[in-house]
Amino acid sequence: MLGALLRAARSPLLTGWRPRALLRPADTWGRACVPRGLRPIPAAGYCCWRCGAAPEPPGFFCPSCRALQPPDRRLDYFQLLGLPRRFPLDPGRLREAHRRLQRALHPDNFGRSSEVERRYSELQSALLNEAFAALLRPLSRGLYLLALELPDEPPPAEAEAEAEADPALLGAVLELNERLAEAESQADVRRVAASVEARLRELEEKVVLAFEQGRPRDARPLLRQMKYWNSIGDRVKERLLPR
Repeated sequence: MLGALLRAARSPLLTGWRPRALLRPADTWGRACVPRGLRPIPAAGYCCWRCGAAPEPPGFFCPSCRALQPPDRRLDYFQLLGLPRRFPLDPGRLREAHRRLQRALHPDNFGRSSEVERRYSELQSALLNEAFAALLRPLSRGLYLLALELPDEPPPAEAEAEAEADPALLGAVLELNERLAEAESQADVRRVAASVEARLRELEEKVVLAFEQGRPRDARPLLRQMKYWNSIGDRVKERLLPR
């Protein structure tokens, strides 16, 4: 049981996850107007691969020739989706921003376009999906924002190190995990779910204060705790699914 819990808490999204937007994908803007496979366009800074005009971020389309542009690696996920860079985030607003941009940038819209624009539409669409997934859940959003605020510091520690450092936390999570394993009815499972949700709400409120008050380092231990509660929360959701 303990091994399963630790493996869940070590999933790629919850441990040493680093957002791709920070890893600077190769096929993006930033090579002084020398797009791959195209003739160089002499200009300073970033410019359209087709006509050399300079789109302003987030310049998905050239303002001059309307050509679709490659992803702009200068933008973080919040900027990409046109959202404020904050931990509190309206899920409805996030979904609407994602839908609006996907309608404009999806590869289905570029079936008759040039090979270059088809490739860029694939990259843009994939990046939008990554941004949406990262910002949708509070934990992944907090980890992403922490990476933006503290880019030179490692992500929160691995689950084994945390368990050794905080036995009280592990004991509380294991107690709920045992209650879940012993639950004989959906009512029992829902009571465990309510306990997990209450703890997550409490942690989220503290994370909000840490980021809003300019104390991102104070969010680190809170996000570490959220990893555990999210892992058992996911198990609770599986038990609540219709069988």
